[in-house]
Amino acid sequence: MHKSVVVVVVFFIVLLIGPYCFAQDIHDGAGTAGAAFLKLEPGTRPVGLGGAFTGLANDINTIFWNPAGLINIQTRELTAMQHFWVADISSQSIGYAQRANKIVWGASFLGSFTEIERRIGPSETPDSAVTVGGFSTGLSLAYPIGSAASIGGTAKFISQQLDIQNVYGAAADIGFILRLLDNHLGIGISMQNAGFFFEDADRDESLPDESLPMAFRAGLAYRTWKEVEMEGNGTAPHEIWSFVADAHFPFIDADPSFHLGIERWFYDIIAARVGYRLGSNENPSDGLSIGIGIRKKGLDALANVGFQFDYAFVPDGNVGDSHRISVITRF
Repeated sequence: MHKSVVVVVVFFIVLLIGPYCFAQDIHDGAGTAGAAFLKLEPGTRPVGLGGAFTGLANDINTIFWNPAGLINIQTRELTAMQHFWVADISSQSIGYAQRANKIVWGASFLGSFTEIERRIGPSETPDSAVTVGGFSTGLSLAYPIGSAASIGGTAKFISQQLDIQNVYGAAADIGFILRLLDNHLGIGISMQNAGFFFEDADRDESLPDESLPMAFRAGLAYRTWKEVEMEGNGTAPHEIWSFVADAHFPFIDADPSFHLGIERWFYDIIAARVGYRLGSNENPSDGLSIGIGIRKKGLDALANVGFQFDYAFVPDGNVGDSHRISVITRF
């Protein structure tokens, strides 16, 4: 069977069968997991692809999605993202990865914060304000298994900052990637946020116990590219098409969701992305997402540095539109 036919069949299976197999009413445990900021998908390129990145996992964004994909980092990559959302909620993510012989190591930060105003009575100005939210910091490592597979993991420290109490925890992400068909087909799986909150003797007993939003992801990606002559450096692959599909299975407080995306690079400079998600989980709601990317090598003193700028837009008439911008630097 031709490769492209295989890809089409896989996408139709995920799109048509998946939602009917797992569709449910609102999950009984909805809203019961803590550290909700961990559900806000980091990175701009993955969101433009509808939240499907587990099998693609071929740039620094994968530090948040599937740490096994870090093995694709050739030298060093750095990314920073800003997410503008409803109710003045601001989310940020920073990721860095560097190759050290066979292994690749990385560090990451993910946070989400908003300001809550306090008023004793009706007034135009608040009596006081407090910042609530949370963040996680992580250290990652990826290692190859032969020439076609890799494994990776991330150890994370978590801080949840509430109006009346701060809570701390620890978690781990574990991932695996298999590359087939001369690296055109990627199959990835990852376990995210497997961990716990620390015991706190001063904890307010009126608050319910919470668990971290642990989840399992599985993804497929099919890529096409062409070899392009480089000045004095032989040839290099330039991506053209990427077709991606993910299935996301939360363990505690949401139902499964299914994610599809397509990316098209033009002249290895400009990318157009479109994605769609199905499911009733919280991040974000069902529907379309779109994105663009622009990348270029630096000039003169920055001739060996690559820059990539990404933008993603997720329209949502219920809770408000979402905008994300990010930059990736390769050096």
